[in-house]
Amino acid sequence: MLDDLSKTNILKQHSYDIILDAALFHMFSNVDRQRYIKNLEYLIKPGGLYIQLCFSENETREGGPRHIKKSDLNQLFSAANGWTFESIEDAIYETKPEFALGPIGQAYLSIIRRNKNNNT
Repeated sequence: MLDDLSKTNILKQHSYDIILDAALFHMFSNVDRQRYIKNLEYLIKPGGLYIQLCFSENETREGGPRHIKKSDLNQLFSAANGWTFESIEDAIYETKPEFALGPIGQAYLSIIRRNKNNNT
C-alpha cells in the first residue's frame, strides 16, 4: 500500500520538475494507482513532467503485469484531474528473457505535464 506523502516529512511538496516511472504504474491496483497519482501531484511542481512507461493493452499474451488501456490513462491523467498529455506512444518494454511474458512487451511511453494552475 502506498503512503500519503503529504502526511510525512520524507519529501517536500512540489520538489520535482520531472518524475520517471519505468514500468511501475501497471503494477498497482485501481485503488493504489489513485494513491500513486495523488503522491505524484504532491511531488511534481506545477508545470512539471511525469514520464511513464507501462505495459499496454496491445500486449496480447496472458499473465504478467496489468495491461493498461490508453483510455484509462487519458481518464486518470485528464485536464479535469490536473494533467495534460504531451505525448503517448506505442513502445517496447524489454525485460529479462526469463520474465513470464518473455523479453519484449508492448507498452505505452507517455509524457504527461502537471497543469500549472493545479494547487494540490
